[in-house]
Amino acid sequence: MSPPLDQAHRTDSPYRWVILAMVTLSGFIVMGFPTTGLSAMFSEVADTLGLDLVQIGMIWGVGSVMGIFTSVLGGSFIDYFGTRRTLVLLCLATGVSGALRGFAVDFWSLFITSFLFGMVQPILPMNFVKLNREWFASRQLGFASGVMSAGFATGLMLGSRLSATVLSPLLGGWRNVLIFLGVCAVVMAVLWYFVHPPNQTRRPTQPLDLRGILRSLRTVARFRELWVIALAVFGVLGLMRGLVGYVPTYLREIGWGAVEADTAITVFFFCSLVGVVPLSHLSDRLGNRKLVMVFGTTMMSIGTALMFLVGDSFWGVLLAMALAGCCFDSFMALKGASITEVEGLDLALMGSALGFGGIWQNLGTSITPALGNAFSTMALNVPFLLWAASGVFATLILLSYRKRKTRM
Repeated sequence: MSPPLDQAHRTDSPYRWVILAMVTLSGFIVMGFPTTGLSAMFSEVADTLGLDLVQIGMIWGVGSVMGIFTSVLGGSFIDYFGTRRTLVLLCLATGVSGALRGFAVDFWSLFITSFLFGMVQPILPMNFVKLNREWFASRQLGFASGVMSAGFATGLMLGSRLSATVLSPLLGGWRNVLIFLGVCAVVMAVLWYFVHPPNQTRRPTQPLDLRGILRSLRTVARFRELWVIALAVFGVLGLMRGLVGYVPTYLREIGWGAVEADTAITVFFFCSLVGVVPLSHLSDRLGNRKLVMVFGTTMMSIGTALMFLVGDSFWGVLLAMALAGCCFDSFMALKGASITEVEGLDLALMGSALGFGGIWQNLGTSITPALGNAFSTMALNVPFLLWAASGVFATLILLSYRKRKTRM
């Protein structure tokens, strides 16, 4: 295990690159790949367990709904126990609950294990963001956040492409794939135990209870800048989740083949991966994260609105998905960095602040996609207008904020 370092020395230590490599690898193995890996195997899962489309939707959405509630608790746990303990525990819990899904025998057993998985996995990104803030100064934080998000984006892209077509035949079916991914998460828990230096800060003297959690939440909710970021995240995550979840079905309905429809989603994630590090690093160079975030929300809105206009044009759809995807992961990287840099926010409350943002993030992924899908009864392309409006909302929220020295 590496020697402990205090906060002042961590941002200058070469060991911060080891931490960043671990964060990036964890984003790939524990977050990105399992997320789209399961969705890519849904047809195989449905055939085995006899699931219909509604039940598949419930399995897919249960994690986001649980994230609304666990984000607050998870943020407080991170503040109270420190990043090292929570990383080890959460990677272990994510691995075990994720592997248990491979033993499901019917809808309810898969729903319950997915429910457990959704309780713990959404907390991990908050831990990664706080860890980056502890080890990187502001001049490098955008770059570090971009590299972290690149790991997550790579996992999303490869999970959607390899789980059903490569891993499932190789390992003997979807059950073994989920068990394998769970074991990988457990291995990451062991690695974090040895790689993460012991925490130097003492835990708060007051016990962690509901009143303490609510008190921390009230404290961070006084920061206007945090509200601005959280509401922008609500808009962007609603756009992304709605778009990515609807496009494959939409393209099949208008006559595309399965391969071409899946290609559109791959373009989204690939362009997001290509842009994440350069755009995140640009925010370091400019010294203005929100300017880059506004650029990102604008591009996402334009790309999503273009989906409403292009119809079944192959190159039109690919262009729209490229524009919509090119800034998504960079926005998410800068979202986390911006929350940790809220003026006046103490490091001891950053977990609670990230949890506050997580509430709105999961609300966006739970509400806006379903609302957009409801508009498909009017015309198949109408949902894209709602999701584009969600991106415009995020842009306007970000533009409404000007730095102030006082809090709400």
